[in-house]
Amino acid sequence: MKEIRAVMIVEIAGKPAEHIKKALSNHISQFKGYKGVKVISDIYSEPKKIENSQEMYTCFAEVEFEVESFHRLTDVVFDFMPASIEILSPSFIELNISDATSLLNTLSGRLHRYEEITGIAQIQTRQAIEKLKQMQGSQVNTNRGLIVNTNVNPSEKKIKRSGKKEN
Repeated sequence: MKEIRAVMIVEIAGKPAEHIKKALSNHISQFKGYKGVKVISDIYSEPKKIENSQEMYTCFAEVEFEVESFHRLTDVVFDFMPASIEILSPSFIELNISDATSLLNTLSGRLHRYEEITGIAQIQTRQAIEKLKQMQGSQVNTNRGLIVNTNVNPSEKKIKRSGKKEN
């Protein structure tokens, strides 16, 4: 099979601007060392402030490269998560059953892993919300060491200076 030539866009967002530019450069440097990849060219944009954000920036790199197989191209997509990818040549790619099966199994495995991570994150979020609700129900007065239940009607919380409850 002929080598596959492609171009991908890798985008990164964050702050400060200098950090994301360096992080993107490091990411592309790792790509250049990736087995079975020959980088033809790489072009970087300057960081640009994201509108309506609190000092968040974005920048991207356009990387043209060659790989020896479609299987390796799918590895690139999964491992480097480009924002987009375009196959430049050849104009026709034939997949054997082994490559097609490998692609589908890799895709299925990644989707299951992401689903598992999402499920764990949802459970942890629910637990954090429940803890926060419990903590909001009672507050500690550190000046006097008193625990004050804030869910009680204000008229039921009256305490005299002597520490005895008013009736």
